[in-house]
Amino acid sequence: MGSTLEQGHEKIRQTCLTVPLVDAHAHNVVALDSSLPFLQCLSAERGHEALSGVPLSLAYQRSLQELGDMYGVEPNEASLKAHREALGLEAISEKCFGGANIECVLLDDGLTMDRMLGMGWHRKYIPGVHRVLRIETVAEAVLNQPVSQGGFATWTLESFDHRFVSTLESFSEKVVAFKSICAYRSGLRINPLVSAQAAETGLHENLQNHEKGHPVRVSNKAFIDFMFVRALEVATERHIPMQIHTGFGDKDLQLELANPLHLRAILEDPLFVKSRIVLLHGSYPFMREASYLASVYSQVHIDFGLVVPMLSVRGMRCALSDLLDLAPVNKIMFSSDGYAFPETFFLGAKWSRDILTRVLCESYDNGDLTLEEAVAAAESILNRNAIEFYKLEGNRTAFSSLTRTLSTESLLRLQETLVPSAGLTIEKPPAFEFRVPASVPRPAHPNGSTPHVYHETNPTPRFGQAPELIPKPEPVVSVALLTPAIEVPREVICADAMDVDVKPIEFKQVRLMYADTSGQIRCRVVPIRRFEDVVVEHGVGITQVIMGQTSYSDSPAANSGLTAVGEVRLMPDLSTKVTIPWSPEEALILTNMHERPGVPWKHCPRNTLQRLSQTLRMSFNLVMRAGFDVGFYLLKQTPGSHSLEFLNTSPFSSAAGVHAASPILAEIYDRLSSLNINIEEMHCEGGGQFVVSVAEAHVLTAADNLVLVRETVSAVASKHSLRASFVPNLQTSSDLGSSRVRLSLWREDENALGSQDVSEDPYGLSPVGQCFLGGIFHHLPAILAFTAPLPISYDSKSSAGYHFWGQDNLQAPLRTLRSSDASPATVSRLEMRQFDGCSNPHLGLAAILAAGIDGLRKHIHAPTPIDTDIEEVDKESVRPLPGALEEAIAALESNKVLQDSVGASLVTAIIAVRKAEVMYYKNESKDKSKALLVTRY
Repeated sequence: MGSTLEQGHEKIRQTCLTVPLVDAHAHNVVALDSSLPFLQCLSAERGHEALSGVPLSLAYQRSLQELGDMYGVEPNEASLKAHREALGLEAISEKCFGGANIECVLLDDGLTMDRMLGMGWHRKYIPGVHRVLRIETVAEAVLNQPVSQGGFATWTLESFDHRFVSTLESFSEKVVAFKSICAYRSGLRINPLVSAQAAETGLHENLQNHEKGHPVRVSNKAFIDFMFVRALEVATERHIPMQIHTGFGDKDLQLELANPLHLRAILEDPLFVKSRIVLLHGSYPFMREASYLASVYSQVHIDFGLVVPMLSVRGMRCALSDLLDLAPVNKIMFSSDGYAFPETFFLGAKWSRDILTRVLCESYDNGDLTLEEAVAAAESILNRNAIEFYKLEGNRTAFSSLTRTLSTESLLRLQETLVPSAGLTIEKPPAFEFRVPASVPRPAHPNGSTPHVYHETNPTPRFGQAPELIPKPEPVVSVALLTPAIEVPREVICADAMDVDVKPIEFKQVRLMYADTSGQIRCRVVPIRRFEDVVVEHGVGITQVIMGQTSYSDSPAANSGLTAVGEVRLMPDLSTKVTIPWSPEEALILTNMHERPGVPWKHCPRNTLQRLSQTLRMSFNLVMRAGFDVGFYLLKQTPGSHSLEFLNTSPFSSAAGVHAASPILAEIYDRLSSLNINIEEMHCEGGGQFVVSVAEAHVLTAADNLVLVRETVSAVASKHSLRASFVPNLQTSSDLGSSRVRLSLWREDENALGSQDVSEDPYGLSPVGQCFLGGIFHHLPAILAFTAPLPISYDSKSSAGYHFWGQDNLQAPLRTLRSSDASPATVSRLEMRQFDGCSNPHLGLAAILAAGIDGLRKHIHAPTPIDTDIEEVDKESVRPLPGALEEAIAALESNKVLQDSVGASLVTAIIAVRKAEVMYYKNESKDKSKALLVTRY
């Protein structure tokens, strides 16, 4: 019997030891020269929601010994500090993060520290790095900006509410969770029915700090209750978890008010039945209360970070045992609560594995769990619970008991070869437009819900059910005062706090970027002072002709309906703000086009894509994600002439081709990583072309990412005295196109494209997937006018000249794909072969979305797939696809669905520009055409 128990204990121990961790709550690391004292986290209070420690505490003494053993030095602060300085941050991080074996981490960067390192830095050591947004930081950032030219005194609860909610919504798809530290400010006894009058009084009380020359710090309880309720409403509607600090912390915390039982009014509110709430820090010393809440409320989950490793060994074991007394195993999650120093991540990981082993072995010995259940509990608590709860699937290394024979070192090496999908890192969601029918006194909620109103009998604002989508909305008027033009401090907007070992640089100017109808990327550069004083709220004026320009001329195309008469505004979408890696004194922001601030222009590509994405979500509760294979050529100037030649003409997937461009590809990867764009793969396509595979993201983020990829590749190439071009078919030696788009469809966190039920569909598609594919297939000829915008786009030798689809058939213009972790019969993605890197990505994805929505509405089905060589198929059984741009234009001209969905006036401009391209290049030689296009794309 003893032998059986020992074998069981060893299996549990090995599982706890080798499971790659998902660290569900931590903070940023700081640079080595930070003013933050080393081991402050062990010897003194952190200055945030953390334990105050003393040098004689058991945890402190144990941690010194642990670190001394790890580094091979005397276990005291002086020896450890000297050794750290000798090693350097890179070596320290490799040792600590390597020993921790963390595959994903969720960082709350609302804790600001001197020389704090950004998200991109952490990705060098942890494959998946995701952001948690602290709502108090957002509220204070909002209030520390004037509401208008009238200053701070004009803030009202209504104007704050509008800006606060719109800011949260703009970040809702860029972060994996919200977080609140209201326990520190006013406690957890939150009143979900707080009156608007009390909240507004509290708002003005907090604003008094400005009169004293200090930044606003939200502290009034009524105002905090209002802010928390509004944030939880956004989180609930957007299916985003809300992390809440509970239990122990610094000395400024009133511990009795941090008892999670105070949250009962929120948990009982019908509005929050479907909320997803995480009680952080195991609620110590209120573990039993937290365990009870998790057992009776479906919304409640528990994270035990900080309890481990900040207590004694006995305290850690008892705390985790208390949590498991009532709480379901699938509701408990690990985190290190690491911060500032890599050692805190290591200690949190090491002791969490150790303590969980002890607790699960005890549960196994007591008969609470079978061996199999104990092993599964270890995997769940350390990894899978957080993966599923925070919807991180696709950003992780697959792990199961079947692969546990791999050593920790082997697992780490495997993880280093994988890059997480952009879909679940920081994303750029739609910059929602705020418009209101003339008869309504306040703006409609940007997600389409009915406006909320302050009632005397029930003063708390509530949203009703989303109304049925109306294709042609009522006329709207601008609400200028409430336009979400708010300059949020960089610690809120930009996830990257700073690059490693580089002092933060103040921006001198801002590039306002947009892509026009022809697919060219254009920008305006604005000095930072003017940007902050004027452009944030009013945008930049520019002629309407911008959406009628062609690839060969800056004049408008005939019959586009656009002339030099009339002006629109380029309005910055602040959620897209990034530091330009190759020009760190400049920021880059993508823009929407407005007729006037707050009123989108009907020709705006980003707004069109945003609108169709919202239609998909509101009408079908679906979200489309997209990723790209982006093809580009690297060209160098021929010595002694002005002509360009290819850097390398190696064949497909050539190692020599990669070797020739290795420094350039490496720099491209680093630059894109610093922009939070995840690259899955790079290769030599052959014929002088290279391909970068960009991971999937929400459609708007994906389109924005492609703009940034083009800018980055071009900038890096220029630095190496090369020219990068995204024009397709500069050489026609390839039989298959290199630029493609991958599409997936999601309903909350579930794949909506595929089905494992072969009786439902023999090709692995769900009913939704069948119709979505059917719509894209049906409209494919017209879609090409968006995604293959130039005559040269049709010069490939590709066999995709026929209108068919296939399963894993690379010849098909449209095919289904299966992911490695899905059932072999289940479709996870669609791939469309022709999505040129020189096309406007927002317009291309908008056309695809419009087609898919039409398929869902009309239940369109595609014909039987072709999974044999197309050359062996009877050509009379398949129709040809457009073989020239003229044919794609004709298909679009006859396609009323895309015209109505994308917008008739915008499609008119697109057709005019495409026709102008046909006429111009028809009269030019191939060589001259290519030479011109290379300068434009």
